[in-house]
Amino acid sequence: MNNLYQKEMIDIISYDSLISISQLRLNKSLVDSDLETFKEKQPGVVNFKEKLSLKKWVEDAVNDNLIIWTRNFGLFQGLIINNNDEIEISKKIPITIIKIPEANSINKSYLKLVKPSTKLEFTLFSNHIFSKNLSTFPFIKYNDKTYKGYNHVLLKCEKREILLNTDSIKPTKEFEQSIEKALNSMKPMKVLQDIFDEYGHLFPKRIVLGRYLKNILQDHSSHNNTFDDVNDYNKILETLDNLNISYLLTQNGRIIEKSDLHDWIQNTDNLEIVEFDNIIPLYEILGIEQQRKIDDILKDNYRIIMTGVTDLKDLNNDDDEQYKRIDFELSFESENYQVFGSIFSKNKSILKRSEEIYVNFGLYDFNGFYAIIKKIKETIIDVTECYVSWVVIGKPSQLSVFSPSNRELQVDYIKKTIKLQPDNDKLNYTFDSSFTLHEEYTIFVHANDSSISYEPNNIIKIIEWNEKFINVQIESAYETVNSDHEDNDCLENEIDLHICILSTNCKYLKIDNAKEECPLNIVGYILDKENFNRSLSQEPLGEPIKIRTNYFEVTKMPKMKIIHYVIMIKPEVPPRLNRKVFNHFSEKNQQALGAVRPVFDGKTNIFTHKPLPFESKSFDFNYHN
Repeated sequence: MNNLYQKEMIDIISYDSLISISQLRLNKSLVDSDLETFKEKQPGVVNFKEKLSLKKWVEDAVNDNLIIWTRNFGLFQGLIINNNDEIEISKKIPITIIKIPEANSINKSYLKLVKPSTKLEFTLFSNHIFSKNLSTFPFIKYNDKTYKGYNHVLLKCEKREILLNTDSIKPTKEFEQSIEKALNSMKPMKVLQDIFDEYGHLFPKRIVLGRYLKNILQDHSSHNNTFDDVNDYNKILETLDNLNISYLLTQNGRIIEKSDLHDWIQNTDNLEIVEFDNIIPLYEILGIEQQRKIDDILKDNYRIIMTGVTDLKDLNNDDDEQYKRIDFELSFESENYQVFGSIFSKNKSILKRSEEIYVNFGLYDFNGFYAIIKKIKETIIDVTECYVSWVVIGKPSQLSVFSPSNRELQVDYIKKTIKLQPDNDKLNYTFDSSFTLHEEYTIFVHANDSSISYEPNNIIKIIEWNEKFINVQIESAYETVNSDHEDNDCLENEIDLHICILSTNCKYLKIDNAKEECPLNIVGYILDKENFNRSLSQEPLGEPIKIRTNYFEVTKMPKMKIIHYVIMIKPEVPPRLNRKVFNHFSEKNQQALGAVRPVFDGKTNIFTHKPLPFESKSFDFNYHN
């Protein structure tokens, strides 16, 4: 380059559009289309194949550097926030490069003031992460303690940026298989945590290379220590003068005097990472279905934690009341859960729910609970030939255990406190479900006395229901068999009524400890037409009125297949914007969608009249409201 630009030494580097001397002898015109030409020749170049454009030549050089940067900096690995509040590069590689990432040249230098307010912010900026919205990311143990250290001045010289778009990367097979194994485990939260502790919690979609200097402001109480980012060299020097800073430090601790800054900024050797940007949780590089399952596990909702069926062979058939200890295969991390269930018998393959023997549950601990079994009627049924079905309801985030068997079932849990009347052995109570009920929903219900919660003693039955209300009957378990029981005065106490509603028309429940299915009407109560009461209410409904509505009769349905897809919009937007975002996406990506215009329900479901030209795919686009 020195010979070319300064010494003006010029050599012939290429001959092109060559013709043979014999054709010149024939007096053919040099523009004659019949001329036989030869490929380009480059004197002095051995094994010359083709001439590269300057753009292509520069791209190849950047790609070569990309390999070196990847090896030196671990560019395509996850970022781990360890227990010491330090960020480290993961040893295991979570992604595979399927397309050479975009690498752009940039030349920007600016001065920045950083004022971390928490230990987490200090950890992030110390490791070149300047995003402050990471506190909502899962699988990270955050240190939200207040940071009382100094403010920091940073001088960043950005030279290269590497962009990792979703079409450039995909998760490795090993990473995907590890995630799938975790999703199918009984302790998915713990196993997922272990996986992300190895593969990384964070992943940067933009990595900036350059050079980086810093210093500490000793007097962080000064009013002059506030300024916007400065990106002009002269203003940088002026700002450093105002801050009384005469030198800055490299990441290795080498001093760079203010007088040497210009040469330091111009130097492009020894690039290093100066920023991780566009940070996402690592699990968002996974396929849509695995992302959906992880999001589902992370929700802080009540779910079916575990199910089981336990035989009663070791009980005494002569006793009216007995306790049966039931242990979990895996210990919980909390005692905050509820158990629902029933007693049933088997006659060959036919299951029958018992109306003469009642079960309630209590004495919960980390390793299991007790089933309190009572005979409420004189019966010839042998209790030792019966079984107790049980369902544990709780929050996976608290218990750590979450069986994969029934995760598709959505659960609503309601707790009501009711004051019983001393002169009433039966009480009907109507409560608001807070959401719309439908036929074939399943209700689990049990109650225990508030003052002696370790020993439930009430029989609960579903009497009637409608779209908003459920009416239950509460009866003392002791009144029916032995009116002299010492706990009869419990009827004067308040009881806690626990209700669990499964919003599903599913007929069966998968049983964890038996690897089989149990009909839901054996475990709980199915809402049906027989006990539906439209006029049921907690308060008078008022005067009925007639209303007219416009409607159209459906006389014929088109013969076509309707195909259902599940989508995710990331980052999440307010529900009112979902349709606008999806419509914008659909309009801009008609070619990629095969000219299909999907119908969107405004949440996570789309429907099409023919298959889309792909099974699973991610799209990146900008939307401005």
